[in-house]
Amino acid sequence: MLSKHVSFKIGGPADYLVEIPAKEALKEFFRQIQTDKVFVLGGGTNILFDSGGFRGAVIKLTGCFEEFSFDGETLTCGSAALLPLLVSESAKRNLSGLEFCAGIPGTVGGALFGNAGTPQGNISDALQSCEVFNAVSGEFEILNQAEIEFEYRRSSIKGIICGAVFSLKSGRENDILNLISAALDRRKHSQPSGVLSAGCIFKNPPHLSAGKLIDECGLKGRKIGGAQISQKHANFIINCGNAQSADVLELIEIARAEAEKQFGVKLETEIRIIK
Repeated sequence: MLSKHVSFKIGGPADYLVEIPAKEALKEFFRQIQTDKVFVLGGGTNILFDSGGFRGAVIKLTGCFEEFSFDGETLTCGSAALLPLLVSESAKRNLSGLEFCAGIPGTVGGALFGNAGTPQGNISDALQSCEVFNAVSGEFEILNQAEIEFEYRRSSIKGIICGAVFSLKSGRENDILNLISAALDRRKHSQPSGVLSAGCIFKNPPHLSAGKLIDECGLKGRKIGGAQISQKHANFIINCGNAQSADVLELIEIARAEAEKQFGVKLETEIRIIK
C-alpha cells in the first residue's frame, strides 16, 4: 500500500513498487518496464496518492542514491539523501548554506524538483549542478545551476533527478547552529507537529499567506470525513487517522473556492496529487 510510504498515510496499492539501488539498475528498469506511467517517490512528504491506488509503477531510489560525501566546501549527494541529515552533517563540518532547510523533511531530489525553501532561502541557492536521467534516451545528463530555471516551489528539471552537487561555505559553528535552531523554532511554533500531514497544501500567492487567507475564510478546523484543516496552521490538512484522498481533495476545493470567493485569490496546490 502506498499509504505506508508517504507522510499523509493515504494511498492504495500500485501495480508495481520497485526499489532501485544503482544507476545501471535504473537504466535496466526502463529498458524492461511495460508501462509508461511511472512515478518517482522520494521522501513522500508532499504527496497525496489516490486511495484507490496507482495504475502504474512507483519507484524509490535507494542504495547509491542515498549516499553523500564532502570535499572541502563541496557536498556531493544522491537524490535520495535525506535533507535533514545533510543539514546536520554540514553543520558538523562548520559548513554553511543549508541551515534554512532545517526541519524540511524529504529528499534532495524532491527538494530540487519543487525548489524547497523558506523565506530565508531556497535549495537552489546552494546548487552547483545536478544529474538527471532521461528515461527516453536512457542517458544521464549533468545540468549546471545556470541551465535550470528555478521559481517559487518550481524548477524546470525534466527527467529523474539522480544526484546533486552543492557549494557550501565555511562558517562559525555557533552561527550555523543558531540559524538551524531558529529555523526549527519557527517551524515548531507555526506548524502542526506529531500529526499525519503532507506539509503545506497550497503555494503562497505573491505577497500573501495561503494559511492566513484560509484562516480568514473561517475554515480552520473544518473537517470532511477523516481529514481536517489544521487548527494551528490553516495551510495544513491533517489525516485524523482514517482519511481518504477524496476527503482531502474536498477540503482543498472548499479552501480554493472560498479564497477566490472572499478575496479573489486563486490558490495553487503545492502538494503533488497523484492519481
